[in-house]
Amino acid sequence: MQTIRKNLYMSQKSSKLEADEQRLVEYLNSFDGKTSFPRRTCCNSSRSLYCKECCRLLVPDDVLPDPISMRREVKDAGGDNEITLDTTADNIPRPLRLPFNLHIVLDDRRCSATGLHAVALLNSGEENHKSADDLGSVTLIDVANGDDIPNYDYKSIDPIEQSETAFLLFPSPGESLPIDSVAHQMETLVVLDCKWTKSSLCRKNANLMKLRKVHLSNTYNTHYWRWHNAGDGCVSTIEAIYYAAMEVSEQKYKQLLSSEDQCTFTLQDHLADQSNLIHLLWLFGHQRAATFQAANRDGKPAPGSAEAKELARALRKQSGEYAWRSERNKEIGKILKEECRRMKELGLKKKH
Repeated sequence: MQTIRKNLYMSQKSSKLEADEQRLVEYLNSFDGKTSFPRRTCCNSSRSLYCKECCRLLVPDDVLPDPISMRREVKDAGGDNEITLDTTADNIPRPLRLPFNLHIVLDDRRCSATGLHAVALLNSGEENHKSADDLGSVTLIDVANGDDIPNYDYKSIDPIEQSETAFLLFPSPGESLPIDSVAHQMETLVVLDCKWTKSSLCRKNANLMKLRKVHLSNTYNTHYWRWHNAGDGCVSTIEAIYYAAMEVSEQKYKQLLSSEDQCTFTLQDHLADQSNLIHLLWLFGHQRAATFQAANRDGKPAPGSAEAKELARALRKQSGEYAWRSERNKEIGKILKEECRRMKELGLKKKH
């Protein structure tokens, strides 16, 4: 009987994962790459969609998904002007709500850091590094900019709960735990936004070393357009945040159902909140579509496709790896150009 129940549970879980993945594919494919927004000047540079320096969203409010707009309205109305929303009505969307407070530790170039998408979308206002706690706060910690990584050596706000409540999303064989196994304890999720080949920060920073590591409980295919050779199951930062939020919200809802406390949070609320999480990938979807369109225009294979990956591997295998080095030099040139621009901007700010 236990075997039958286990098989039934695994079958239902597999079906849900397949349905969620299909919905995600349909969502990302809904971006055609033809929608263009006017470029705007921010931080002394012309930007599209959002500013990678200050994480300010640069698109008109009326084009944003309702759950994103609603969250930003609640955030903007904070303090004495805080508003109360009756989201139980059918015509009132629920704001996008994270099931944990999110800390993004940036240790990568901003132009390739997808974790900034969450900061730009979910925060608002001039101080765009932290958002409201009641919807799941989003905090950006920029290591390169001199931001200190917080000391996470604290206990739960509930004195009865004696286990740590902050976790580091960092797969580590034999060390990390499935995220759904600790979802009921989780109040803060720390995510590193860095290259897979540049992950030594969690082994060097004392505050990060204190954290228990977790990994996604399921294996997912990435929809990221940048090629890598880190193997299957590796996803971009914003994808990892989305999948983690989906898994944690599911487990927290199950815990809520099994608790003896009176619950006003309905299944409809839970499904709406889970459905809203897909909009974490709104900027990702626009950038992905534009990248695919540019590749098609230039006669190149679709980024991330088997053909594109094979082409990338072939470049490495060419005689003397000349082609690969040429591409690598272009990448280094971009890095140096960006660093020069940032230094120039810092110099202008000091003058003022």
